[in-house]
Amino acid sequence: MHKPRLPANEHDRLAALQRLGVLDTPPAAELDRLTRLAQRVFKVKTVLVTLVDAHRQWFKSRVGLDVSETARDISFCGHAILQPLALLVADARQDPRFADNPLVTAAPHIVFYAGQPIFSSAGHALGTLCLIDDQPRQLDDGELQTLQDLARMVEQYLWGLEAAHDLQQLQAELEQRVQQRTQELETTLAQLHQEIAQRNAYESALLAEKEHFHATLENTTDAFIEIDEQGLVVGWNHAAETTFGWSREEAGGQLLAELIIPPPLRAAHHAGLCRFVRTGQPRMLGQRVEVSACRKDGSTFPIELTLSAIHSQGRMLINAFLHDISQRKADEAEILDSRARIKMITDNVPAIIAYIDTGLHYRFVNLGYEKWFGWKADTITGSKVADVLDAAVYAVARPHFDKVLRGEQSEYEVLMPSLHGKIWVHITLIPHYNPQRQQQGFYVLGVDITERKQLQDQLQFEAYHDSLTGLPNRRALMQSLREAMARSRRSGNSMALLFLDLDGFKALNDSHGHDFGDMALQRFARELRGAVRETDSAARLAGDEFTVILENLVQPQQDSALVADKLLQQIAAIHSIAGVAVTLSSSIGIALYDGHHDSSANTLLNAADKAMYQAKRAGKNGFAFYGDATP
Repeated sequence: MHKPRLPANEHDRLAALQRLGVLDTPPAAELDRLTRLAQRVFKVKTVLVTLVDAHRQWFKSRVGLDVSETARDISFCGHAILQPLALLVADARQDPRFADNPLVTAAPHIVFYAGQPIFSSAGHALGTLCLIDDQPRQLDDGELQTLQDLARMVEQYLWGLEAAHDLQQLQAELEQRVQQRTQELETTLAQLHQEIAQRNAYESALLAEKEHFHATLENTTDAFIEIDEQGLVVGWNHAAETTFGWSREEAGGQLLAELIIPPPLRAAHHAGLCRFVRTGQPRMLGQRVEVSACRKDGSTFPIELTLSAIHSQGRMLINAFLHDISQRKADEAEILDSRARIKMITDNVPAIIAYIDTGLHYRFVNLGYEKWFGWKADTITGSKVADVLDAAVYAVARPHFDKVLRGEQSEYEVLMPSLHGKIWVHITLIPHYNPQRQQQGFYVLGVDITERKQLQDQLQFEAYHDSLTGLPNRRALMQSLREAMARSRRSGNSMALLFLDLDGFKALNDSHGHDFGDMALQRFARELRGAVRETDSAARLAGDEFTVILENLVQPQQDSALVADKLLQQIAAIHSIAGVAVTLSSSIGIALYDGHHDSSANTLLNAADKAMYQAKRAGKNGFAFYGDATP
């Protein structure tokens, strides 16, 4: 058995693997779908996504195999990562490298193996996408291409993890800020919920009080007082004793005005009684009115009064049902105060808050709607949401409206036009029920997350672009180069990679300073960007090294030579930078790729680099091709 040797870049390779932070993590659904697909496509028993660690190979995704890792010194994948192309073993039993391997002689009894290396964005072999079966077989060219394409999909997933690692530190800071803002909003929302619950409790209490009031009138449990035409008390029930403090014996035969009417109102009471006796038409007969009354101790309080008149035994009697409404008045005042507090809170939180009924009509909006969008509360209250929101915004929101109307809380993010331009808003929808658990509508809480979105976009841009020139950086180049080579293989069209180095840059930098050197690099980048087609791409590797990818070349050597010559002329036409006279030139290496054979992005980049040094040795200010065709 041949143990796999270590790659020359083992230390850097392991460091790249550790930076991913993926070892010993739970399965990833994206990779599990891919391995299952590969099993069906190739009709093999086992498909693995392996990551080769220092002493083991660990399976990030596996189908057809129970174990999660095996030793590296007996692994097939340890051999596969030593080469740029797929390792194919048609029959391991006949292969001297593997014939006595325990993975062949015992479970899982490997006979056929095909492992396509998986690379990091910097070109380090991290592991493989491999096919395993217990029967010998071969792969044709189409199957090999499919295996490579699937491996590229695995690489895209791992590159995403790598980019996420680079953004982790800034993301953590952003998350801390978002968490702080969220905590503030949650505190405000909790206070809002408390006020809403208190308002609902007061509304329920007021409703119960009103219902009790009607029942009391029907059963004469409220204070009942009866007087004759002279205003003398002839009836006084127990509730009246309790309400006014006068016993039945004390009240009987006394003027009602002297017992319960506050002194300032007694003259008006007497005039009203006389008018009723004279005309038989009292103004308050049959109506419920609120008036002030006083108790035996002289304290005044509000009552609800209902009067009726009867004729008995040749005389007229006036009946009065009186209900002490002191508590109700206090409750109403408290509700009004609570509503004012709720409005003050909602109008001053840095968010939009609304209440929408089950018919999707606005019933309440806070001041945020006017501050953000210019929508005044009195103009949109009662309006349908669809008539207020932008059509595109409503289309995003509608599925979430349906969800919250099913009784589920829902959240989403949407881009909305505002008074200050388009903003990103995080929306939370919270269902609302009445005390009978019937849904009345839902609350809307919207938070401006535009700053967070902009930070995410900025971080994404900075991860793939050079800060000095604004051109794509090495990571973006390697990804673009692999994609361009894949397109070339699929279409059969040739492409070229140009490797440019600014001649004499060190001397320029030493003579005029680093700031001037930076200006020279920026000017060089602008010329480079303006000289290529929109379908081509330029990038800065590092220092004064730049690249250009040319695709869909009909005559590869002639077309790439024309571009290189054009670049040399444009660079030579630069005679001054920031008022300083300069003479600039560049050495350009060109590597061609015809798409008809396998080659890695690193190989093509190294070939162009070597060609550039050929151009430098030939006298600089020129270009050279690597070999006669492809590397």
